[in-house]
Amino acid sequence: MTDRYASIAFIRRQRRLRMILAGSIFACNAANSLTPALAQATDALRDSIVVTATKKSEAEDVQEVPLAVTAYGEAQLDALLVKDISDLSFSQPNVTLENINSVGGALNFSIRGLGVNSSIPSIDPAVGVFVDGVYLGITTGATFDTFDLEGIEILRGPQGVLFGRNVTGGAVLIKSKRPSDEFEFKAKGQWESGLNQVYQAAVSAPLIPGVLNAKISGMFNDDQGWFTNLATGEKFNPGQSFSIRPSIELTLGESFDLYVRYEHGETEDGHGVGQNRALYDRDTFDLEIGNPGFLNQEWDMVTAEANLDVAFGEGTITNIFGWRKFNSRSIFDPDSTAVDYFKFGEYTEQDQISNELRYAGTFSDIVELTLGLYYFSQDVLYEEVRFLFQDPILAPGQALGTVPGPLSFYGGGIQDHQTYGVFSHVDIALTPTLSLLLGLRYSYEEKSVNIATIVPGPPSPNDFDIPPGACNLPDNDCVFNVNADPNFDPEKDFSALSPKIGFQWDFRDDAQAYFHWSRGNRSGGYNLRNTSPVALPGPFDQETIDAFEFGLKAQTLSGRATVNAALYWNNVSDMQREVIFPDPVSGLIQIIENTADARIRGFELDGQIFVTDNFVLTGFAGHTDAEYTNVLFDITQDGVVDDVDLNLELPRAPKWTYGVGAILDLPVNNIGHATARVNFSHRDRSYYSDNNVGVLSPGDILSASVSFSPVNENIRFSVYGKNLLNDVTEGSENPLGFPPGQQGTYAGLNKGRVVGGELLVSF
Repeated sequence: MTDRYASIAFIRRQRRLRMILAGSIFACNAANSLTPALAQATDALRDSIVVTATKKSEAEDVQEVPLAVTAYGEAQLDALLVKDISDLSFSQPNVTLENINSVGGALNFSIRGLGVNSSIPSIDPAVGVFVDGVYLGITTGATFDTFDLEGIEILRGPQGVLFGRNVTGGAVLIKSKRPSDEFEFKAKGQWESGLNQVYQAAVSAPLIPGVLNAKISGMFNDDQGWFTNLATGEKFNPGQSFSIRPSIELTLGESFDLYVRYEHGETEDGHGVGQNRALYDRDTFDLEIGNPGFLNQEWDMVTAEANLDVAFGEGTITNIFGWRKFNSRSIFDPDSTAVDYFKFGEYTEQDQISNELRYAGTFSDIVELTLGLYYFSQDVLYEEVRFLFQDPILAPGQALGTVPGPLSFYGGGIQDHQTYGVFSHVDIALTPTLSLLLGLRYSYEEKSVNIATIVPGPPSPNDFDIPPGACNLPDNDCVFNVNADPNFDPEKDFSALSPKIGFQWDFRDDAQAYFHWSRGNRSGGYNLRNTSPVALPGPFDQETIDAFEFGLKAQTLSGRATVNAALYWNNVSDMQREVIFPDPVSGLIQIIENTADARIRGFELDGQIFVTDNFVLTGFAGHTDAEYTNVLFDITQDGVVDDVDLNLELPRAPKWTYGVGAILDLPVNNIGHATARVNFSHRDRSYYSDNNVGVLSPGDILSASVSFSPVNENIRFSVYGKNLLNDVTEGSENPLGFPPGQQGTYAGLNKGRVVGGELLVSF
């Protein structure tokens, strides 16, 4: 190795060591006389967080990676009393992490103005979710509790090189906590207004010391309903869910480890907390629903990660295998009235399997190389039933719209989907402080479908019994009328290159600047929920994004202050959008098309400062400026493509998000310590539907908590409040023509003010 390269390697190692030592020294100074088994909240925020977003042979400090990342370790999640991912929805700039609130467990994630507004399982997301490195192929059933996690990483901006397609907005990485080589036990109980009860526990122990460790964790949630149904005076949307997660970790010598995790979960729930805003004020939680519906979901998932250290490049060969089986059955009442105008049922089955094989190594401390191969396959079955009823209060013979009711509709489809990928990423140290970043991924995928347009059929005897003669996909008895159309192509392949080029400049030991350009792609495909009598359900083309990002990351004041900033500019071509409009025949039509090109730009700022060893202030701000630059489709459905379409606002793109917070740790008369926390965050109003009819309300969310832990006791008591201002927000708002003659909407409400208590035990 030349003297120059030796100097580069030495400086890079010293810089990393200084950043780690700065945080460690600060943590030791703060600990002094009080060292409870459960970390203080300020200590949790002080701890360094390592992330896996770069897929290198070793995890990196979050401040080291040249990406816009918000990361939470186990200690941070516990300190912030995070119950599930949606609790983080108002905690980062330009990020929304919410349920769609029509189909239970269907994520509605959006980052930097890119997301989806659909529960259709054949529609690919713009924000990918990865559990222990395994991509989840459909959005339904993809929301998670955060108990027994090692961490969550939220990556903002396209991540196509390392994570493939469908991460044009970003990615959410969920990492489970592995079994320990020592006995560990952790249990948590939460009791919230509603009444909502959550019980969680995990136990880990070595089975063969130094070789085999095992763990089992479980969760049970009994929610008796936060909302009140004015039609009955009873609590609305009660439900129960549970999951169990056994796992093992095998270690052979110092060069090989294998981690295998299995999860089984079930949900039995009410369905669809919808408010009709033709009848009720949008600033209230008032709702009146005639049919409470139901939601039954069940899933099984296996992940297996094997790591083998090799001499070549002092690297690691990693293989990540994943399998998931999911099914969901539901009925809900989207008209959100006490009268049965419109009922909607879904049945979804999904089987997926994936495997990623990669190598990561370092050569002469100059080149950090990652190479990988990827395979993904899934089968999706989607059956939909709709029931439209004549309004009983109308004059005799007068029907809903132009349709005599009741009518029963049936249809859906089956999709077979395979993806193949090869990728590489390399960091090249040009000088001791400047690195060149290069990446490239090639993806190829195939999709084939059989689709039955959702059309009227024989009357159903009840909410989900499909009668003879109707499309019955679960029983493999259906006429695929769309496939019979000679203009419809039921098979389509897509290919894409995702390149990246950038630079990382470590201009100080505790600060860096970075710049990169990257290209990402969102899969093309088909619409399995086809009700249009004229529009074919695909195939629509893939969406492409060219993204430019400049960022700064710095720590100062001996590690007391952390500041991160990012500027981004995204050009999106062939943007996929779900155009939604009411229909007098089927109730609702959803068309998926490449509607437009768009420009999305903005900035993000986040940071924290330790005013004293036990008092920390946090804050963030994000701004998004989004507009269409070219319109390819009649988004407003007024018969012409014109400036009215061009001047529409992009959905799910609030202009401003910001928040501030404070955490104070104090000793209590030498018997323990108390923690007080308060956070306020704001999100601007944005449109939900592409035609700018559905609106997502602005949100001002105030949350607070007080916790107490006795000295040297492995226990913590907490009381907390979420959304203390009782602000009304929603995960969706779709236009629907109910009641007849009025522009009603289905607004999927989030919970309002919640107060609760928590007991956490850990040893």
